[in-house]
Amino acid sequence: MTSPEPARLELDCVIVGGGAAGLSAAVNMGRMRRDVLLVDERDRSLWQHEIHNYLGFPDGIPALEIRRLGWRHAAKYGVRLLLGHVATAARDGDLFRLRIERLPEGGAFPQGPGPSVPRDAEMARMFGEVPETGPLDVLARTVILAPGVFGHFPEFPGRNECVGRSLFWCIHCDGHESIDRVVGVVGHDDDAVQTALDLLVFTDRVTMVAGRPEGFDVPASRLADLAERGIATHPFAVAEFENRGGQMQALVLDDPSRTRIPVEQVYTVRRTRAANELARQLGLEMNEIGQIMVTSEQHTNVPGVFAAGDATNLHDHQISAAVHEGNQAACGANYYLYPAGK
Repeated sequence: MTSPEPARLELDCVIVGGGAAGLSAAVNMGRMRRDVLLVDERDRSLWQHEIHNYLGFPDGIPALEIRRLGWRHAAKYGVRLLLGHVATAARDGDLFRLRIERLPEGGAFPQGPGPSVPRDAEMARMFGEVPETGPLDVLARTVILAPGVFGHFPEFPGRNECVGRSLFWCIHCDGHESIDRVVGVVGHDDDAVQTALDLLVFTDRVTMVAGRPEGFDVPASRLADLAERGIATHPFAVAEFENRGGQMQALVLDDPSRTRIPVEQVYTVRRTRAANELARQLGLEMNEIGQIMVTSEQHTNVPGVFAAGDATNLHDHQISAAVHEGNQAACGANYYLYPAGK
């Protein structure tokens, strides 16, 4: 029995990714009266994270609330919101063909639905997001990729509840919340060493754990820098990230004594991986670590394809940067759609 032919849709723009960059692009494309579809996988935007360094919110704002406001804003300008997975993307003459498939239950979380998914799904329905039961073939005159990254945090029971409450990775975003706290840094390279040293601006109670059996991958002089500043180091993997109700309790080391290091907060320092499979399919240029190469106006090397947010080479993993890049990508896509000479 042959499978049914997928439904088809033709649009001015398809935006892949429902984080800050994708929503910013959607709002600005919608305001230009473009026919826009935003495809969201409901994953990396759903941490229990509160943003404290975004202009205009002096008391902080939950990342989920930024997402809700972004949906409301995009829906106001007629952007269609679709829950699904863009499986393939390719040029089709002057257009781009994208195949959208159904998401697994709960979205794309590697550990299953996070704590914010039920509320997120309720809000999505309020603003007209529909799940794709697909497959759906979409033809678009432009594409904006804002798929984000994988790999901020290790996987362990209770992780999703801890992210943004007591589990962090960026001191620019969250260091101020570490003032006078007991902090553990998990990482083996020089970036991790520097993060531990930089945290001393906020607290003098910092401990560093390699987080892998091979120990640290830095010169002895860098470990000496840590010791000189009073930061203890442990060249072991973490056997258990002990936590309760979103609060980190301790790092249990995978050493002969199963050493338990009490902590109030943990920063994990590990290289992220851009979600770049669609970029590969479209033939986009990427750098040596897999980020999509873009200009300052978010153009890729393929005319009609733009990219924004953490998956690009310009990223610094800030909400403010993602919003700016999404806006820039929308400006580029909108001007691309105007007839030549106009």
